[in-house]
Amino acid sequence: MYPALSFYGDGYIHLRTVEASNQTLLHVRFRTSSQVGLLFLAAGRRDFLLLELISGCLQVRLDLGSGEHSLRSEKGIHLSDLAWHSMELTHDYHNVTMTVDRNSHTRLRMPGPDLELSVEDGLFVGRAAGLNNPQLLNISTGFRGCVDEVVFNEHNLLSSLRPYSGYKRIHEVSLGCSQQFSATEEDSVSFFSSKAFISLPLWEVPQEGVFECELHPSAKEEDGMILYSSGNKGGFVAVEIREGRLVATVGNGEGNKIELRSLTYVHSNLSWYPIQLHLLPQSVQLKVGEELVKANLSLELQVIQLKGPLFLGGLDEEALREAKQAGLMSVVPRGQLAGAGGSFKGCLREIRVNTQRTGLPHAAVTKDITVGCKTGKAPDAMTTASPKKRSEFDDTTKQPVTNNKRNFLLLRKLEVAEGGRAPLEPKHMRVNLDFRKLGIHPSKLMFRIERQPVHGQLRLDLSPGSDGMLEVDQTFSMLDLWQGRVMYVHSGSEVQQDFFMFSVFSSSKKELPAFLKGNRLHRFDITISPVNDAPVLSLPEGNLFTVAEKSKRQLTTDVLRVSDPDSSPAELVFSSLGNLTTEVGYLEHQDYPGRAINLFSLNDLEEGKISFVHTGIPTSRLALRVSDGIKLSNTVVLRIMALPLEHKLMNNTGLEINQGGAAIITTIHLAVQVSGASQAVEIHYHVTELPQYGELQLLHSSGDWKPTTSFSQSLLENERIRYINTYYGLQTQNNITDHFKCKIIIGSLTTEEVAFRIVVRWIHFKVTRSKMEVNGVQSTIITPRDLHVISKGAKLNESDLYFRLLTIPKKGRLIFNNKTLQRNSTFSQKNITDGLVKYELLKILQDDTRDMFSFQVFSTHANSATYDFRINIKAESSTITFVNKGLSVLEGESKVLNKDILFIHTASNREVTYSVMLSPRHGQIRRINLSNSTYNNDNIVTFTNQDIIEERIMYVHDDSETKQDSFTFQIMVSKLHKYDSKKEDGNTAEYTFNISVQLVNDQRPVRVVDKVFHVARDGQRLVTLNDLCFRDDDSDFEDSWLVYTRRGIPMGDLVLASDTSHKLYEFTQRDLEQVVAQDPYIQVENNTGLIVQRGGITTLTSANLSVFSNIDIRDPQEVTFEVFLPPKHGMLCFIDGDQETITEADAISIFTHRDLVTGRLSYRHDGSQELSDGFNVTVKAREKSTERQLDRGRREVHLDTGVVVKIYLESHQRPPTVISNHPVVVSERHNVPISRKHLEVVHEDSQPSEIVFTVQSPPTLGFLQNTGEQQHLYQREHPTYSFTQEDLNQGLIIYHQQAAGSTNDSVLLEATNGVTKVGPIRLEIDIIPILLPLQVSDLTLDEGSSLPLTSDIIQVANHHFVGMNFLYQVIVPPRHGHLEHNRIPGMPITAFTHTEVEREYISYIHDGSDTQRDNFTIVANQTETKKHSLPCTVYVHVTPVNDETPVVVANKGLKVWVGSVTEITTNDLSAEDLDTLPDGLEFVVTPPSNGHLALRNAPSRHILNFTQSHIQTGQLVFVHSGAMTGGFHFQVNDGLNFAPRQIFSTTAHSLVLTLQRNHPIEVYPGSVTPISEQELLAVTNNVSDIRRNSSVVFTVTAPPKFGHLVQPNEHHDYHRRKTRLLNNAGAVVAEGGRVMIDRSKLDASNLLGKIPEPHRKDHHILYRVISLPRHGALSIQGHNLTGDQPDFSQFTINKFGITYIHDDSETTSDSFTFRAWAAPLDLSSSPSSPSIVCFVL
Repeated sequence: MYPALSFYGDGYIHLRTVEASNQTLLHVRFRTSSQVGLLFLAAGRRDFLLLELISGCLQVRLDLGSGEHSLRSEKGIHLSDLAWHSMELTHDYHNVTMTVDRNSHTRLRMPGPDLELSVEDGLFVGRAAGLNNPQLLNISTGFRGCVDEVVFNEHNLLSSLRPYSGYKRIHEVSLGCSQQFSATEEDSVSFFSSKAFISLPLWEVPQEGVFECELHPSAKEEDGMILYSSGNKGGFVAVEIREGRLVATVGNGEGNKIELRSLTYVHSNLSWYPIQLHLLPQSVQLKVGEELVKANLSLELQVIQLKGPLFLGGLDEEALREAKQAGLMSVVPRGQLAGAGGSFKGCLREIRVNTQRTGLPHAAVTKDITVGCKTGKAPDAMTTASPKKRSEFDDTTKQPVTNNKRNFLLLRKLEVAEGGRAPLEPKHMRVNLDFRKLGIHPSKLMFRIERQPVHGQLRLDLSPGSDGMLEVDQTFSMLDLWQGRVMYVHSGSEVQQDFFMFSVFSSSKKELPAFLKGNRLHRFDITISPVNDAPVLSLPEGNLFTVAEKSKRQLTTDVLRVSDPDSSPAELVFSSLGNLTTEVGYLEHQDYPGRAINLFSLNDLEEGKISFVHTGIPTSRLALRVSDGIKLSNTVVLRIMALPLEHKLMNNTGLEINQGGAAIITTIHLAVQVSGASQAVEIHYHVTELPQYGELQLLHSSGDWKPTTSFSQSLLENERIRYINTYYGLQTQNNITDHFKCKIIIGSLTTEEVAFRIVVRWIHFKVTRSKMEVNGVQSTIITPRDLHVISKGAKLNESDLYFRLLTIPKKGRLIFNNKTLQRNSTFSQKNITDGLVKYELLKILQDDTRDMFSFQVFSTHANSATYDFRINIKAESSTITFVNKGLSVLEGESKVLNKDILFIHTASNREVTYSVMLSPRHGQIRRINLSNSTYNNDNIVTFTNQDIIEERIMYVHDDSETKQDSFTFQIMVSKLHKYDSKKEDGNTAEYTFNISVQLVNDQRPVRVVDKVFHVARDGQRLVTLNDLCFRDDDSDFEDSWLVYTRRGIPMGDLVLASDTSHKLYEFTQRDLEQVVAQDPYIQVENNTGLIVQRGGITTLTSANLSVFSNIDIRDPQEVTFEVFLPPKHGMLCFIDGDQETITEADAISIFTHRDLVTGRLSYRHDGSQELSDGFNVTVKAREKSTERQLDRGRREVHLDTGVVVKIYLESHQRPPTVISNHPVVVSERHNVPISRKHLEVVHEDSQPSEIVFTVQSPPTLGFLQNTGEQQHLYQREHPTYSFTQEDLNQGLIIYHQQAAGSTNDSVLLEATNGVTKVGPIRLEIDIIPILLPLQVSDLTLDEGSSLPLTSDIIQVANHHFVGMNFLYQVIVPPRHGHLEHNRIPGMPITAFTHTEVEREYISYIHDGSDTQRDNFTIVANQTETKKHSLPCTVYVHVTPVNDETPVVVANKGLKVWVGSVTEITTNDLSAEDLDTLPDGLEFVVTPPSNGHLALRNAPSRHILNFTQSHIQTGQLVFVHSGAMTGGFHFQVNDGLNFAPRQIFSTTAHSLVLTLQRNHPIEVYPGSVTPISEQELLAVTNNVSDIRRNSSVVFTVTAPPKFGHLVQPNEHHDYHRRKTRLLNNAGAVVAEGGRVMIDRSKLDASNLLGKIPEPHRKDHHILYRVISLPRHGALSIQGHNLTGDQPDFSQFTINKFGITYIHDDSETTSDSFTFRAWAAPLDLSSSPSSPSIVCFVL
């Protein structure tokens, strides 16, 4: 077993090898605490074997080409417990077994048919580095732990850590099992290189996060990275040491960042510093010790979400690049790259993330770190401390020190010889004290040994019986020192320095100075003088040295061992004693072969350059000794024994390889075992006969494989010899093998020649499909159903099988990747499978025809013979019948589009798609949903003929007042292929479908003038449209047609204005109840005032000033306005001419209503600075005279009113400016005030109260309310439609949100300063919904596969919830699958977070069942905002996968008659496949040995493949010929999966015909007598299991002379009574062939029986063809029968016959219809009642 190796998360071993085998053995032994990790991977282009840890259990994933299958260890066995575990995996064809720790067994059976594991991309241990294989999805991360054995078949991947360029790569793997894998969270971590780091899992910071640790920097003042974590869009968080101080940085990828700088200098004293980084939603805090630094985050930095791993102490290569781009100073070069990798040098401990303790047990990747820290604080020289508590930090007293600055102790080094002893004398430890003055005796001045010497001992000679060791308290006095009792004894080691630590104190009870209290440490140094020792020579393995006869053996340090610590290997020289004659042997140096030596150095011995060469007698002696140049060692004697050499050829298994492939030859294939001597004998193989079809190659140190003719067994052991097959071409013979021969040379012995056999799996191509049919389309994709080739022998992928065009088609062209293929163009079988090759006709063909091209199949190492690809082209009629009759619909009605009004009739079953190019303007096209559909089918843009047939397409009118509508569309005619692709014929022409709308009088009249009609008491007034008006919205109805029906007026009458005596009754009661009789009055109807520019003039019209009265006023001249208070800053005048000539004399004081209506009256400003003016008038009016008024006189009314004039400046003509327009944010069902921060419009010369907003389009989801209007407060019925900027400034405008379910609203406003306007202004209203707006999308995946749930599938689509983490709860789980977390595979989950969705941790796993739909329902929750969503259903669409293998359910064989045609039924032969239709199950057969297979419609055409559908529909027949017993081999496939090959047996039996009865019959003249079985009976023999007994047919060879035979039950068509022909047997013809119709098939001579006997010789039989064959032609001696020449006679049939020629179409039947009659020889016209007969082919 090899030493264990350590993998640190990103380490791996990659061995490049190519091999394939049906049997595999894998053995792995490992130790880890990680829950996940990749242990081993054997990868091919399609196949793979993966061993990984998942949740502490072992999982094997295996794909041999027929789909992936997995195998897991038992659930109860936990393998992440830091114990050693072993795993053995065996794969033997179908059977896979995994054994864990030798007692836990789990098994798997691979379904086949692929059972061979093909490895092309090599073997991986620890991590799949650089592998890009789409087959390998969701593999584990790198392994962290120890591995001491990985053996895959003959490959031992851990045998050596030496990489080979191009062959073996090793990355971040170290020898031995590292202690860090067993470290705990309490252990500190030391970072010792510039590239050191720890990678921890993601630091999740949903709202806030805290990182804490204690930091101890190294003594070197270097910058370095402490913490780094990357975020989305280039964001990051980092903590680093810069110039001795901690700096925390938060930044994004756009250059925005903020830094927090600590003032604490961490290199000031070597101690531990607690640090804390606190991330808050809007700020960040850094705490170093007691120092706290804070900073607020900008909006750009508040949205950073961390997504990468958390790096501590340093960065990996990818994170280092990100940090450099972000400009982090600790990794940015300053002259030279800072720290090379920017890592922190020092220690970290007490690591916590979000208050949870973490550390090495949670690391994903580590680099250059150790467990534990050797740190501490160096004590001050004047500090009293116990040295036992600070064992690693000592203070050396180099100079005497006293408290009054006089040194009291002077130390001098002690010199001792190596291995000797020397006393400590007062000269070594001089004390500068006045003992008398201090009052102490020298015996009271004590020295305590605080730490003994490392390479010796201090002894105190107290008494002769003492052992000399110092006492327990390790003390001696100054008196002992003076008396020479203290002795240093050296241990004899080769170290030349030693020391001990001591303190000084006094045992006196008197008060002494502080330096005599024993609290200071002193160091005493000792120098060792080296002494040269004699070398010591030994024989570790004994004195017997065996060597193979006539060979040489290397001498090693295991044979001769020298011990001399004070000499180098080059100084130690061996010498042999005595004469060692050449008859025995001699010593040899590698650099001087063949020359005997007797001197050599230890350096030569250690380098393996010294060998003993045996030449003669079997036993001898060799005496050796060593000299260091001064002294000699002892002498040793080696007994040399030569043993006879025995060898055995242990392995010569040969090799099995694919044509063109390469395979490593190892000692498993070829090996020689040598016995007799324990030495390592060189074994060489010299090739005497090279391989015929390949070559042997050696892997050189450069990584290149080069040819070789010799190799050694060590090269075989190191897997550096391979055989590569170089033969190009096809082998015509079977069982051709390759081999090479070699002689084996063992030492100087040459053995016999051996042959190494190489079995080559030669490439053989088989074209299984090479025919295609084109039915009525211009282009079609060539699929594997049309062109398919497979390789036999060597197994090749579709991408390695190529086609080369030798000829190109003549009537079409081949297109690949939109390029036309020419001769010698190539494409692959994979291109065919992917649908990239298509055949396209050059022109539209009117007749059926054929086309073809020739091709050759080739691969990298072989090519085939020539094959033809036949193309049958059916000129299917491209004409279509187009029904487009339009639609008539009532206004607001909907109607279904059926096939009678819109439809495309095609000549065959082809799919028609309608693409709506221009939708209806006044309606929608809708698809009627199925009961289980959830799709929105409003306003569709595509539909099909099938939709129209199922009456699912409906036009819905929008109820508008429109008479016509239409939509424009294009059609696409396509034919659904057997595969999913479609063959299409596009028609770019556009068609219009017209829709006629019949309007409906469905609009009620609406009153547009709704007010009280005022009339003076006893007076009259003209009723106009200003008093009473209705409208009707029906577009085909004029408002002038509305009829008002009067129901009675209690206080007056309606009369004609021209004839007051004519009363009217056409008005409603409700309308006329509002007429109120009152006293005469006059009121102001309109008084808007005037706006005029300073110094300007403006017209005063009825739009500015008008009055209303209830008296009858017919003429505006009757209303007068008298000015009793004129304007102060202007004047009123009439404008009849030039405005420039108006003077003050033109001022007026009276005007009429007519002047206002005609616009004659004007106001002119005098140009003063006043900006306001006005005038007052008295309005007078008199009613029209009537007969009734003559009695009382005409009544008059009057009214005083004032008109305000506003003066504006020139600047007021400039529009106001919108300076603020920001969205208003409101929660659903809540209110929010709209202030100036949302909307502000200003004008330089207008006050906020003068800026008036008018609502042009109110909000749809709420309403505006002015709280300044106390009435109707918060009432929806009275919203605000006008307000001022002052109202906004005071916060009086409130938006009330009412409608639910929407997130956006808006209001359209127009602002004015009284003169000019600005707008429209759209004020957006952003609504925060109550329910989370959860949106889901459908999933589409293959059957049995998985698909991750991404944020495109599940998301909360609202910007108010961006950055929040949602919890999705599954309230209705899927029925045909489950949801699972990628890190916990196989375990269904019922809840997951949005963060897990963003990282694609959550996947939907289909259960592999044959279901095409699934769904699950989820609800989103957000606990912080206490919001949730409505349930949403995710619909899953499953694409079926052909993964079931066909099963043969019936194979009973067949019994037939000799020479018969027998149908093969499902009882005889049948297969089933759960996911394939019968027409997709193909039987591929070998030619039967006693007949052939055919289809019923073409029994003469041999076939070698058919489908299950042919069997079920009764089309498959067996045509017997040849031997009585036989059969054929067959194999069933569904295009992908193959059933095992089987045999179908066929047995023939001879048919024996026996005539049992032949009795005469009696008949009466002129009568018809039936012939029954009683008179004539022939029978056949009966054989069981033959379903059909042959029918017996009687052939008349001599007809009766006095009558004729008739068949009263003729089976032909409805003309039975008239078509009794003598013979009409029909004919059988091969496709594209011809058949002769003679009198045995067609004979109507019996019709002459109707002619009297005397006249028959003057008549003959004539035929006239009235319906020619559809799929062929009739010919007589080369001349075709046509519609112009349709006649022939029975004489022609008897003499020449008629030839029917088939047109080679894919048809199974044909016929022609003719008339037959007896005609005079001189007259060939047709009689009135001929026989009409159909001849069937």
